[in-house]
Amino acid sequence: MSENKKLNKVIFRTGILLIPVALYFVPVEWLNSHHSICLFKNITGHECWGCGMTRSVISAIQLHFEDAFHYNKLVLFVFPVLVYLWAKTLLNFKSQQ
Repeated sequence: MSENKKLNKVIFRTGILLIPVALYFVPVEWLNSHHSICLFKNITGHECWGCGMTRSVISAIQLHFEDAFHYNKLVLFVFPVLVYLWAKTLLNFKSQQ
């Protein structure tokens, strides 16, 4: 395997590993202060089922579960799936070494 491919793998694995760390430091208040990019909400004025999911997941990563549930109740299903997929990806990286 070439050195370039090895370096790309290391960078990719490090990026996957650091995603939750980076999201931990995103302030939810900053997300609240910006206009929604949800097309459904912007056209109809009503929230869709996915509205608030980014804030919800970031709140869950920051261990503010009550806030996470407040932003979007589907976080009860989405967050565990995201944690599972993240952990599975990390374990796949470990088994490929």
